[in-house]
Amino acid sequence: MFAIVKDGAITKTGTSFRQLFPNTSFPANGPNSAFRSENGVMEVVNAEQKDRVYYYVTQGDIVLVDGVPTQQYTNTAKRLVDEDAKDSDGNQLYVQVYDPDFDNGEGNEKGKMVNTSEKQINQGLKTSMTSQVKTTANRMLAKTDWMVIRKAERDVAIPSATVTYRAAVITECARLETAITNASDVDALAAVMSAQNWPAE
Repeated sequence: MFAIVKDGAITKTGTSFRQLFPNTSFPANGPNSAFRSENGVMEVVNAEQKDRVYYYVTQGDIVLVDGVPTQQYTNTAKRLVDEDAKDSDGNQLYVQVYDPDFDNGEGNEKGKMVNTSEKQINQGLKTSMTSQVKTTANRMLAKTDWMVIRKAERDVAIPSATVTYRAAVITECARLETAITNASDVDALAAVMSAQNWPAE
């Protein structure tokens, strides 16, 4: 992306030199530095875009920042904790099921989606990250679960290395779950998730 900057303002932007200067021919590698300087052509740089796992990132305008055309972005933190799902009027939403026997009493409608007593929940990042950690731990433990079953059923000893490994997996899972729960914001949560320390398999 390029921009033409004249008298301290962006006058035009485009994805190519041909778009900026439709009536001018350029070599394959574009105009030389003299042409760019003379016409105020500058490459657009990107402002900060945060991790989309933790933020909604929306593109804004291209503005001058310290004289440099800069593509702006709005980084909005995603929901950290679970919240009740509400409609546009603020009313609680409930999980619905199909009731084939529903009758509106007018004889012209049978069957309808009806509310249950179970609330709809908008899941927060802490819930999804906790689930991710548990899934990782379960996957790591599953490979040696057969040894635990064998021990229970036939009293065959579990190798000490396996016992140590499984204990380390469980300890790290518990540590991460606690850290996730205690994370004060999405950046703290991201730091927790980037510092996972699972034992080597």
